[in-house]
Amino acid sequence: MTAPTRILFVDDEERILRSLAMQFRRDYQVLTESDPRRALERLQSEAVDIIVSDQRMPQMSGAELLARASEIAPNSLRILLTGYSDLEAAVEALNSGGIFRYLTKPWNPQEMAATLRQAAKIAASQPATAPLATGMANSPPATALNVLLLDDHAQTQASVAEFCRAGGHRLLHARSLAEALERLNDEPIDLLVSDLKVGGEETAPLLKSLAQAQPQLLSLVVTPFQDTDALLKLINEAQIFRYLPKPIRPALFEKGLHAAARQAQHWRAQPRARVAREAEVPKDERERNTVGHLLGMLGRLRGRLSA
Repeated sequence: MTAPTRILFVDDEERILRSLAMQFRRDYQVLTESDPRRALERLQSEAVDIIVSDQRMPQMSGAELLARASEIAPNSLRILLTGYSDLEAAVEALNSGGIFRYLTKPWNPQEMAATLRQAAKIAASQPATAPLATGMANSPPATALNVLLLDDHAQTQASVAEFCRAGGHRLLHARSLAEALERLNDEPIDLLVSDLKVGGEETAPLLKSLAQAQPQLLSLVVTPFQDTDALLKLINEAQIFRYLPKPIRPALFEKGLHAAARQAQHWRAQPRARVAREAEVPKDERERNTVGHLLGMLGRLRGRLSA
């Protein structure tokens, strides 16, 4: 008999914890903690599949909690729950905590239930998928990767070129969406570094399409554009790996590239079905149509992956 999915809810408001427990205890084994410090202690000794944390708590922010949880329980899926729009918190949670989803309060019960179903489905495949081995956190990847750069900014180009040269990775350039699609159809790509606008074209639909067509491809968004709603959609609908600001900060940018390379190398060795990612379908009908069109253009890529 399959063990029930264990979900840990962390919120400093007991009323919210009771509500979440009542809603989900029939389908999952629900754990609750009002103190994030106690939640971290529990993770040291108890197996937890999914962690759902509030962002604004007096003892510790949800972003900090999820970042520390990712070190203790790297195979857990982490969801941030917040009642306010905060770009900085979202970026921190994504870049440090590797969040699976970002949900807003008051949450929609159906949306929360659907998100937990997705997470539980992925969690069920995780026992056979080992986390990064101890000692790999700061080590370079063992095999060269294919890196696609969709960005016309000179500083970004120079930084990515140096990263690829130093690591022995292969760098491919694309200066438009059409050129990016051609590259993606012609050969396997491990990492995509992209601005949100290239040559006057929006790249978000491509990122969202790739999240569905090739979950193992890691996307790093590097952009001066700061829009909280757009970022939240990229987390949920494109499963981006990092969101980095422009002008780039060399140390932060290099750290993000190395983290992505290590994760890509690790995932390359895993069965595709066990990659812990599943993008949310865009809610906007026009965007869904655009993503569907791009998925059709990526048909050759999907066919190669399923062959």
